[in-house]
Amino acid sequence: MEMLGTSGRVDGDTRDTGLDTETELARLRAQVAWLEAERGALWWAVLHDELTGLANRRGLRRFAAPLLRERGRPAAVITLDLNGFKPVNDRFGHAVGDRVLCVIAQRLVHCVGDLAARLGGDEFAAVLTSPHPGVYGHWWKPAVAALSAAIAEPVPVVGETVAVTASIGVAPARADAPIAELLRNADHAMYQAKTSGSPYVLSDADADTGTAAMRPSRPASHRAFRSA
Repeated sequence: MEMLGTSGRVDGDTRDTGLDTETELARLRAQVAWLEAERGALWWAVLHDELTGLANRRGLRRFAAPLLRERGRPAAVITLDLNGFKPVNDRFGHAVGDRVLCVIAQRLVHCVGDLAARLGGDEFAAVLTSPHPGVYGHWWKPAVAALSAAIAEPVPVVGETVAVTASIGVAPARADAPIAELLRNADHAMYQAKTSGSPYVLSDADADTGTAAMRPSRPASHRAFRSA
């Protein structure tokens, strides 16, 4: 009788141990899943802008390479700075300013489609790729012109509308040019657009000297846009 009693206790202990193991494994799986989710969220935050959800400068540099190196498909880097944003921010406050930035971000994504980024403040950037492989020249013009027009559309805020425009710099990609160089070229062109009043300016880097020749682009349909 005593042996049977002992056997019963052993069987019960075994079942209890098995349940404890399963419970511990489930707890560990849940903890691993939580840690993986936290790691994913942290990694996303490292590469993205919290306000707009676009890539940040670090994310742009990380994600741009495959687009810029795709064989047979021309690409370009653009940067843009908003004109007239500061008066909106000063008049209506940061909440409205943030809404305007988010709307501009959405319009940028709609027009660009490939990779869009917020570099900080009211400055954005993007990578464009040609919709038609093997087509070179000024293939980027329709997208940039559409972006310029889209950004200039009024934004409804607190019972009224506000409007901003953009100065855009365009830097065509070259096989040997890293993203940092293309961003610098696009930035130079963007500032040239801002000072000249053009909606966008092309930076055509000279392959021999490494200097950039700025050519303002002012299509007839966009001559109404001026820097603020």
